[in-house]
Amino acid sequence: MVNFNGTLQSQNDSRLAIENRGYKYGDALFETLKVVNGKIFFLEDHYFRLMASMRMLRMEIPMNFTMEFIESEILKTVEANDLIKSTARVRFNVDRGEGGKYLPSSDTNVNFSVKAEPHSSPL
Repeated sequence: MVNFNGTLQSQNDSRLAIENRGYKYGDALFETLKVVNGKIFFLEDHYFRLMASMRMLRMEIPMNFTMEFIESEILKTVEANDLIKSTARVRFNVDRGEGGKYLPSSDTNVNFSVKAEPHSSPL
């Protein structure tokens, strides 16, 4: 299962549009996190780096992008993939969706996706 903007969907059903700015122009960012038994390692560090990166890209940070929100979306995805009692690698992506050439057509269009997969190293 993949989490796209808070909605869980099958990985087969999730598709990246060819006009997505992250794909087309590299106008995106990501954090890779490790989750062990439902605990996100270094969550605060990842969160502040994510926020700083979004500011550098001049993304409009949604009001709901709190550390608690990010944590809940990550854990929801980990649990949906039956990885809550094991070790998981999680990729948290942020992009501006579609539209625009040099500049995005909207500063407020921010998407996120979360993908969790088993991580073989327990350390």
